[in-house]
Amino acid sequence: MATDRLVDIFALLARYEKGGASEGSLCLVAAEITELSGAGIALSSDSNLMTSMGTTTGPATELMDIEITLREGPCTDACRGEDAVEDIDLLRGSTPRWVVYTPQAIAVGARAVFGFPVRIGAVRLGALSLYRDKRGALTYEQASDGYLMASVIGRAILAMQAGASGNALATELEREATFDFAIHQAAGILAIQGFTDVGSALVLLRTHAFATNTPISTLATRVIAHQTSYDSKSAMWSEETS
Repeated sequence: MATDRLVDIFALLARYEKGGASEGSLCLVAAEITELSGAGIALSSDSNLMTSMGTTTGPATELMDIEITLREGPCTDACRGEDAVEDIDLLRGSTPRWVVYTPQAIAVGARAVFGFPVRIGAVRLGALSLYRDKRGALTYEQASDGYLMASVIGRAILAMQAGASGNALATELEREATFDFAIHQAAGILAIQGFTDVGSALVLLRTHAFATNTPISTLATRVIAHQTSYDSKSAMWSEETS
């Protein structure tokens, strides 16, 4: 069973594929579902080398080229870690480690940039890169959608490696859709609520599911629907009562 947001992603993906945009359909969907200016997907190797899997047009392509050349930026950091990476105001230079990337990103029109790791379990596949042409942090919903989209991209990469047609990803992913998508999205939400990393959020989710004798898929769906939430200050779970 897929979440409503996952259904939205599949519908968008199918629409772009029918329109002949199979090459960059995942990037187009990522930009649209998160309501950001553009997106790119990077694949990473064991030696931390990145290659572009695709981007939307314009600044997104230039931003990916900059990262691949310089090996610094949000996508690069997301490939190496477990958590989302961001700089919500490049003009203020709030990420000192990107000393070369930042001025070049500004020059091509980016004002805020974001990176989401693309992983399947412990296997690192790459990262989803997102940017906007105005400064500002992601909303709660945009961050959640970013984590979900990164999960979809991970499954898409596996599907393509298994021989799935590039213009039939939506159908293939929908056929293979499992609760894993919802669980990954819920972990992203908990990471935001609990100010922790996604790995710890997954442990938190599984622990609470076990303690309350609740199927983890059911708990994940409730977290996504904001019916169950976690307060990091009190370390307590709360349930919305109808």
